[in-house]
Amino acid sequence: MKLLFELRVECTFSRELEQVKDDVKEAMVQAGPLLLKGTPPGKEAEAARIESWQIDGKKLELVIVSGRYVRAHDALLRLAKVIGTELGKKHKIGLRRISAREYRVTLPINMPPDRARQLLAGLPCEVVVEDQKAVLILRDLDEAALRGHVVNRLIAMAEAALREVPPVAAPKVVKEGDEIEHPFREDPLEVAKRLGWIAEFPGRGQWTYTTPYAKLLRVLEDLIIDRIALKLGFEEVLLPKLIPLEVMQKMPGYLDELPEGMYYVCPPPREPEVFTDFKRRLKLTKRLPLDELRRCLKEPAYVLAPAQCEPFYEYFGHKRVKVEDMPIKFFDRSGWTYRWEGGGVEGIIRTQEFRRIEFVFIGKPEDVVNIRDAVRDKSVELAKELGLRWRLLVATPFYMREGGIEEDITDSRKVATYDLEVKLPYKDDWLEVASFHVHRTKFVETFKIKEIKGREIWTGCCGFGTTRWVASFLAQHGFDPTKWPELVRKRVEPLPKIHWTVM
Repeated sequence: MKLLFELRVECTFSRELEQVKDDVKEAMVQAGPLLLKGTPPGKEAEAARIESWQIDGKKLELVIVSGRYVRAHDALLRLAKVIGTELGKKHKIGLRRISAREYRVTLPINMPPDRARQLLAGLPCEVVVEDQKAVLILRDLDEAALRGHVVNRLIAMAEAALREVPPVAAPKVVKEGDEIEHPFREDPLEVAKRLGWIAEFPGRGQWTYTTPYAKLLRVLEDLIIDRIALKLGFEEVLLPKLIPLEVMQKMPGYLDELPEGMYYVCPPPREPEVFTDFKRRLKLTKRLPLDELRRCLKEPAYVLAPAQCEPFYEYFGHKRVKVEDMPIKFFDRSGWTYRWEGGGVEGIIRTQEFRRIEFVFIGKPEDVVNIRDAVRDKSVELAKELGLRWRLLVATPFYMREGGIEEDITDSRKVATYDLEVKLPYKDDWLEVASFHVHRTKFVETFKIKEIKGREIWTGCCGFGTTRWVASFLAQHGFDPTKWPELVRKRVEPLPKIHWTVM
């Protein structure tokens, strides 16, 4: 059995069609060759054909059937253009609306029906599974959905689900630092609170970081910049942190895979009178009238940056670039990153608002791999200088799950991601503090970045969770600066003291 499309559609015109029925028929005959255009030789049976048609007042009702080639919705759009043009020229009759009343797509399956039903259960359509076939049923699709390749993407989702992609393999340790004995064994969260280095904030997964913590954070950030970014020729930029949804949609694997992991921003109207009732109720009750606030706000239009690198790809999006101008290497340390962790929040090691330094780069494939590997190696060197117990892993980022981890992890070009982890002695566990990515052409394609001569270019990024660097540093070395490695000690001394008391 092969892929089968069955489309029942209504085309609504500006006037009655019965009197021009012969011209409608003639237009469909003229359109016949267009329904075959693009079909490979020998595959004509899988092209589109008009199964039936009839006129009902201003409506032309059609049933179009096709196989994989020249799919029914593509055939419809070609046909509608010919008929609309013909009737417009001869009779001043315009095509007003196209509506797919029902669209059935039949896919072959080679598994038990119950298993297929389970795999296809999450699709945004009606699904009917029988022996050796699954039927996807969509109703009341408008012209925008037909032109926007909604059906093609639905089929791709169904076919991917039916392939039963195996789960992503667990990260593999490829290198590990020497065992280091750190006598400090306390939870840095509790010590930091006791010493006043941090204070709880009403927002879950957020903290107020006081002067000693801030000084240590800045020192570690400066070391990352001095020892890695500047030595490798990266230049500083300032990237926006309020990301429009249309930009976020281009980031592979975020809105379409992890929409639950982001903070959404609803802009208010710049009209004070809209908030009149909200302000009155707040003054009267001294309670937040959230229902009234919800009424005032517009629909979500932004997210708070969850990755930090989104504006870099948008900067090059829809532009033509030259290999001769590359590689381009930027870093950004200008603000916070936000992720909704839900129940995954944990002390100061897994927060919802955290500091990051992001390295982003674009260039020839070999340059991108070499840059990523150089950042990775310099990061390991810094971890050693800081006296940290570390290890390096190969992993697969969520936005490249389709490819999985390459078998030959000795070949860096075939590795999508390396993660740097640091030991947390108090819980005998590891914490990821940096990750080093090569995206290949994935972001180039989604952001439509073009090389002027069509030569292949890749992108990459490396993220440093600097609040995690602080947490892991304190977890291993404790809070007494006299026992810290000289590299840090000489930069923080004298460590600022807390001169106030909070009762």
